[in-house]
Amino acid sequence: MPKKPTYEELEQRVKKLEKEAIGCKQVEKALRRSEEKYKALTINSLTGIFIHQDGRFVFVNYRFATMHGYTVEELLGKEYKVLLHPDYREVIAERVSKRLKGESVPYQYEVQRLKKDGETIWCEMIAAAIEYRGKPAIMGNIMNITKRKQAEEHVRTLTQQLMKAQESERQRIARYLHDNVAQDLSLLRIGCETLFDNYPSIDIGIKQKASELSKILKRSISAVRDFAYDLHPPGLDQLGLVRTVYQYCEEFAEKNQINIDFFAAGIDDLTIPFDMEINLYRLIQEALWNIKKHADAASVTLKIVASFPYIILRIDDNGKGFDIDNRMVSAIKEKRIGLRSMEERVGLLNGKMKIQSRPTEGTKIFIEVPYEEKNCARKEEHIDY
Repeated sequence: MPKKPTYEELEQRVKKLEKEAIGCKQVEKALRRSEEKYKALTINSLTGIFIHQDGRFVFVNYRFATMHGYTVEELLGKEYKVLLHPDYREVIAERVSKRLKGESVPYQYEVQRLKKDGETIWCEMIAAAIEYRGKPAIMGNIMNITKRKQAEEHVRTLTQQLMKAQESERQRIARYLHDNVAQDLSLLRIGCETLFDNYPSIDIGIKQKASELSKILKRSISAVRDFAYDLHPPGLDQLGLVRTVYQYCEEFAEKNQINIDFFAAGIDDLTIPFDMEINLYRLIQEALWNIKKHADAASVTLKIVASFPYIILRIDDNGKGFDIDNRMVSAIKEKRIGLRSMEERVGLLNGKMKIQSRPTEGTKIFIEVPYEEKNCARKEEHIDY
């Protein structure tokens, strides 16, 4: 028979069990405190918090539910895709799949979502893969940025209107310079050259002085016409973007001793709105002037290609290049706006601009601007590239 424990052994066992019980109570209290903190953080959070697993919500906080016009109970078990705008469902589903597989995808992005009543809202979203109750899941945090997006759109609209007014004013000034100032200077030059035609006995020194004044007037006429052309290229209205850019590149190359290799594809098959056309032209103009002033380049390759749904502009030079981060900082300090101006124009077109450059290795500028069929109608059904 097993030996009966002594009183002392029983007492030790009881004390041990009491300690374990106290420890369990402390753990239980700690868990309750953690749960309370967790609930306080999630329920009172100023941002929406959610977890979805196998495509359906398993947790949402109050802020997330009210943001979409639902109650918490209505969302639990609902497919997460229901709250995504149709334009974003495919790309978000692809990101969710990749994220669950451990692949690298953006963790922070802006997305359009749907409320219960069908209203669209813009949200800034952060998402990550987690383990929830022993299974992989996606946890996310969202913030409603609809008002910010509306404000940005309002600023963009005002800026576009300002640029339209600016281009209209440029056109008016260019026409005045060409039709009035340049014409008056031309008449004045003709007058200088013919002033002494009927006075053969005039001193040769006076004639030479008149000839010098005529040359000065010739340079002034050329400068006024060049300035008028830079203000508003007349060919853009009659010739279109490609031929106008080609002509500008030829003249720029000749004046500045820079070889420019220009290539275009698909653009002539589109009817591009003037706002987009003039902004693309200004981007090319600004890029070439930046190359002239800063790059010390001997040659430039310029390509503009229509590849639905984008118009792609690429400008490469073989100049001295630069450190991009340092250049941006120095540009702000020195109040130079070349690249910043280009970024703003690209932003107005809802496009993207990427710059690659290193000292002594030249510079590459890649611009991608979206276009829609309704805004850029095709002249033909098919384009071969």
